[in-house]
Amino acid sequence: MDPARLLEGLTPVQAEAVATEAAPLRVLAGPGSGKTRVLTRRIAHRVATGSADAGHVLALTFTRKAAGELRSRLGRLGVRGTVVAGTFHAVAYATLRRDEADAGRLPPSLLTRKAGVLARLVERRGLGGAVRPGEVAAEIEWAKARLVGPEGYVEAAAAAGRRPPVEVGEVAALYRGYEDEKRRRGQVDFDDLLLRCARRLEADPEAAARQRWRFRHLFVDEFQDVNPLQARLLDAWRGDRPDLCVVGDPDQAIYAWNGADAGLLLDFPRHFPGGQTVVLADNFRSTPQVLAVAGAVLGPRAAGAGPLRPAREAGAVPTVRRYADAAAEAHGIARAVERRHRDGLAWSAMAVLVRTHAQSVVLEEALAAAGVPHRVRSGPPFLRQPVVVGALEELARRPGRLAPRLVDLEEDLRDAGEGADTGADDAESARRGLLAELVRLGREYEALDPAAGTDGFLDWLATALRAD
Repeated sequence: MDPARLLEGLTPVQAEAVATEAAPLRVLAGPGSGKTRVLTRRIAHRVATGSADAGHVLALTFTRKAAGELRSRLGRLGVRGTVVAGTFHAVAYATLRRDEADAGRLPPSLLTRKAGVLARLVERRGLGGAVRPGEVAAEIEWAKARLVGPEGYVEAAAAAGRRPPVEVGEVAALYRGYEDEKRRRGQVDFDDLLLRCARRLEADPEAAARQRWRFRHLFVDEFQDVNPLQARLLDAWRGDRPDLCVVGDPDQAIYAWNGADAGLLLDFPRHFPGGQTVVLADNFRSTPQVLAVAGAVLGPRAAGAGPLRPAREAGAVPTVRRYADAAAEAHGIARAVERRHRDGLAWSAMAVLVRTHAQSVVLEEALAAAGVPHRVRSGPPFLRQPVVVGALEELARRPGRLAPRLVDLEEDLRDAGEGADTGADDAESARRGLLAELVRLGREYEALDPAAGTDGFLDWLATALRAD
């Protein structure tokens, strides 16, 4: 790779973020400012200049899709070697499992769903009609993300203004019962993985040295979404080394309800003395009108990327409407779609974007009632797709090293691709795409654990895809 070519096509500020030798480094990147482009080129640039080894890079993301996109872009940039990219949970689980295997111990038994345990505890305390297990699980996850145990929950919840559906003392009791039951079973949950990994590194100098030798160059995407538990693990991985680059935007911090703390990004200079900041404030995605509306919603900001500078030409002025409830909003959208169609816009030229699946259900009802033809671009989560279920069942029937099983899957995919005619239907293309994604995930797990087995892969998948 030619380092100079990696700076081509970048703005001066983007090029600075890619090439600066500052460490630790904070990149404040507003939406549409080329955040992923800068992050991937910075990794590639450091590899190309010899200041980083691809095999010792750890890039932490918050979804498997983001991790896959990052690796794909690095490949297109010419990065050779195995960059480890994944979520905090996925990396922590794989490294813990490897450490346990090296020590001759069994890996931790993973509790993938809190609801089953909590449902029994809720009924035992006579709260069946007052609170759902999922609501208690959300409170426990918030507490663990904030490094709060059962004994400290009442005080922490009051300080944070938490309003669970039942009295906070009841939640604390359920939290305590949940932890006791988990210990009795010898299980850990997803959040325990992070804490256990952090504690291992904090208490065991040899384990810390191994991890810090392997993960010498740390990159964190969407740093505004990091919570105190994840920050503790990041500190344990980093030690006293300055080699850290974080990218984020406090204006896009929307997970405080789940324990995230944008203050870790905002207070970067205090948490990481000697660090430097590069601000990406040019927006290449939206028109000036869209940015003006967004800026009005956000209001004055004392930190972050600040007001974004539009790089696109002027466009239509957005219309902002407020509705009484979700049903009224859905009917309003249906009427708007009808009007645009009557004005000559094709149905296929329109799309309605939603934040959550629950919103799509209400919208589908409204569109159907209005006679608007539509289809929903969604489906079952990855691990519930029939083709994935079948492939995983086959892996479970053939325990052993993961590598040869992945080779078999790749050969099946290659044969299917060669045997398919050019008119292969969407279903077959989707099937091959899902299997290709399963192979990619397998290779990702192998990068974390070169001696990976099929049993570890099946458990790791539940961890890596927990947000799907």
